[in-house]
Amino acid sequence: MTTFTVRAPHDQSVVGRVELDDERSVDRKVAAAQKAMADWSGRNAMERAEVLLRIASATRDDMSRLAHALSVEQGKTIKEAFLELDRYVGPFVQYAGLATSVGGRRVSLGGGVEGVVEREPVGVAVGVVPWNFPASLFASKAAAALAAGCGFLIKPAESTSIITIELAKLAQQFLPEGLVDVVVGGADVGRYLVTHPGVARVAFTGSTGVGKDIAAHAGAALKRLSLELGGCDPFVVLEDANLRSATRSLMGTRFYNAGQVCVAPKRLIVHRAVADEMIDAVSERMARIVVGPGRDQHSTMGPLHTESGRTNLEAQVADAVDKGAELVGGGRPDEPGTASGWFVNPALVIDPPAHARVRTEETFGPVLTVVRVDDDDEAVAVANETPFGLGASVWSADLGRARALARRIPAGYTWLNALGRVYDELPFGGVRDSGFGREHGVEALDSFLEDRTYVIG
Repeated sequence: MTTFTVRAPHDQSVVGRVELDDERSVDRKVAAAQKAMADWSGRNAMERAEVLLRIASATRDDMSRLAHALSVEQGKTIKEAFLELDRYVGPFVQYAGLATSVGGRRVSLGGGVEGVVEREPVGVAVGVVPWNFPASLFASKAAAALAAGCGFLIKPAESTSIITIELAKLAQQFLPEGLVDVVVGGADVGRYLVTHPGVARVAFTGSTGVGKDIAAHAGAALKRLSLELGGCDPFVVLEDANLRSATRSLMGTRFYNAGQVCVAPKRLIVHRAVADEMIDAVSERMARIVVGPGRDQHSTMGPLHTESGRTNLEAQVADAVDKGAELVGGGRPDEPGTASGWFVNPALVIDPPAHARVRTEETFGPVLTVVRVDDDDEAVAVANETPFGLGASVWSADLGRARALARRIPAGYTWLNALGRVYDELPFGGVRDSGFGREHGVEALDSFLEDRTYVIG
């Protein structure tokens, strides 16, 4: 038996060991999910809805234990762990309601001929999720798949597999045996899973590079596929914006989860007339952040999840500074309890040149790039420097102006004078190098269903 040792990001202590899957175990789990689907998809929608609600209730009852486990394994603060688990419960409640809305339609075609469209589950679905939000990303995929009647296998990052297994165990109490299971392993196991002939649908969240690899392999087998990939989201602040509200929104999203959020704003693009005021406001709030172990109740920002992530982030910042950018904050903290973990202080990188890495790459950590601009056209040009298109924010007192500017920035999800929250009710996903397909909303449910058309004479 091959195992993987899970270590806590704040001090490298051993959290636990998990058994790794191989091709034989993947075959067994896919077959079990296929078999269980015969039972699950045959139940009426109300029965499936009731089960989803039981999963949500059981998770809420165990929230404290799960939040502490998530905080230690992933590194996020206790508060952030509770917030993520709330986001885990939400889709089960949402899709419990939407499960009963799945239906077909009948169309009179004339001459005594009738058309009937039936909707059925696409088959066994696979979710592949990263380590930054192992719980909420699990639920956004699994709940929609289960509501549609699919079997579901989740492949987490090995480093956050323990919380995934715990959540799956809770759900499995209420589901047919084998309908939901966890597959743990590296790239080879993942590739075998997404190309498995028994898998019909793949929902991936992660980096653009890995997403392209999955697309190549899953696409060769013509599998249903959705990709939610990286982003380098612009946060555009015009000279007439409410700076207080914009600053509050920016701080609530950029440094959340130690900045390890795909859809968080990475680049503050601010009109020169208000840039200094905005920078001062962000700097003042940034100075209040308390970096420390996530399990410490006083910490407001935990460590980065991996050593390689910190190394890459530090290299991106160094590149910008070497090319002339001004650095505010940054470096590694020296507070008690931070010496052994992957901690880094939050930072602003101000006015790096266009060829600096922070202007075009995703900065996956608590670093905010600031670029001053003179007008709307320059703001759009800077916003569109990257190949990504996940999210974008625009702030202006003139909503018409904000809308017009936002329409010129390719993005799957855009906020106008609003906190950068992703809502379960709305479809979420990217364009360009940020992927395709949508999660959340009825759109996600539709992606796990297949239409069958009958013409009846």
